Amino acid sequence: MSRFHVRGVFWRQLLVFAIHNVPAWIQPMILAFWCLFFLTWGTGRRGVMRNLKSIKPGSTTIVNFFRCYRVFWNFAWAMADAVCFKERGIMPDFEFVGWQHFEAMQRSGGAILLTAHMGSYDLGAQLFAENSSQRIIMVRAPEVDPKTREFEEARLSDKVQTEFNVKATDLALDLLRAIRDGGIVAIQGDRVTPGVSDLPATLFGRTTRLPAGPFALGMTARVPIYPIFIVRRGRRRYRLVACEPISIGATRDREAAFSEAMAKWTRELERVIRASWYQWFMFEEMA
Repeated sequence: MSRFHVRGVFWRQLLVFAIHNVPAWIQPMILAFWCLFFLTWGTGRRGVMRNLKSIKPGSTTIVNFFRCYRVFWNFAWAMADAVCFKERGIMPDFEFVGWQHFEAMQRSGGAILLTAHMGSYDLGAQLFAENSSQRIIMVRAPEVDPKTREFEEARLSDKVQTEFNVKATDLALDLLRAIRDGGIVAIQGDRVTPGVSDLPATLFGRTTRLPAGPFALGMTARVPIYPIFIVRRGRRRYRLVACEPISIGATRDREAAFSEAMAKWTRELERVIRASWYQWFMFEEMA
């Protein structure tokens, strides 16, 4: 894969260079240029626009085109904030909604934190690590491009354990062991990674597939699943939204239990995305 491809390492390197060498007042212009690659990334642009059509029924193509740019603009800023933290140790300001659920998660011992491609996954995990005495394990899909993967893995925080879901069966056993030892596993639940088991779901009136792993893990470990969302509010300002936990106990009717848990998850997911559609960094069309 070319280093200048949209998933290539060049764009990440350019962002790191800008954070280190460009004055803060010029950075908005750099990011405006950086996110213009959406004009050349037809697949990603079309995916966002088609998802927006479901989120906002009746919206026109031209309006969704400009909304798409706003999604990419927020994505660029979220990436920049993550780089600022990794390279310079600058943590954004956070405000909390539903702090009582975070406290309950702290008391519960092991737990599952279920989130979406919103805000900055890396910053959210770091925030949890700094405010929790529990071990944090962040599960994520590996970068497609090998050079980009190498570049990003070299910048992982040493305070958060990161696991890549490339071997689902082996990883599930490791995560189960970590939860039973009192750890918190953070998983994104709004997009299916190839090779990972999934479940049917309905999102914005459309039939789709979402990861089954968080719910199977919650049932096996018998721990609550906490929907958590990170919403960017401005330059280096974020809101962390913690929702009521989803419980999924052991039962003979696993299909019904999974269906009920999935319905609760998608309800929270829809609610947050409708309010902050420009924060949902879903560049593939919902299946």
